[in-house]
Amino acid sequence: MLGHIRVLDLEASLQFYLTALSHLSYKEMRFLALRQYTPGDQNGYAEKPTPVYISFYAKERRLVDEFHVAGIKAGGKDNGKPGVRPWMEGYYTAYVPDLDENNIEVVHFATETDD
Repeated sequence: MLGHIRVLDLEASLQFYLTALSHLSYKEMRFLALRQYTPGDQNGYAEKPTPVYISFYAKERRLVDEFHVAGIKAGGKDNGKPGVRPWMEGYYTAYVPDLDENNIEVVHFATETDD
């Protein structure tokens, strides 16, 4: 289970995630805790948090496409357009980094019956 992600701008990050993941039925932030990042002894006074990689599962292929559009609309950048990836059969995914450069993936494990 995911604990939390440290972000620079709590409110902007909250809006990013709510918008980007809205098509996956995430309407509240109960699935993910965002914490305000503050440079200090514990992180070597780094100006921003170290990016992480987070993957969410989608029940339908179209939800991957919708995430990609919504994530970019919310301020993210394209880091991999929706499509099948070669590392696993039927691995249909898209990537959009959040506002702190955490790489967010939404993946659907496609079957022959998917559109």
